[in-house]
Amino acid sequence: MVLLLVGLAATGWGGRLAFNVLGAADVWAERARINTELRAAATGDFSPLDTVWTARRFRIQGARIFAGGLVLLMAAFLKAWL
Repeated sequence: MVLLLVGLAATGWGGRLAFNVLGAADVWAERARINTELRAAATGDFSPLDTVWTARRFRIQGARIFAGGLVLLMAAFLKAWL
């Protein structure tokens, strides 16, 4: 049961990022950029910003999570079937 729930959550969340549903990856990339700027301002570091995660990196990570969720779902169904 746990495998099924975790697999469903991972597939849903990873698919949302991987396929950029409603601009999810873009929103997460913008949030990462803003957080990096706020952290730099809070520490008084005004040097050029480190590279932040881009929407492409979030989509790739979402695809990995999506694939892992599918594996967990398959494991849950195999466990229930066998």
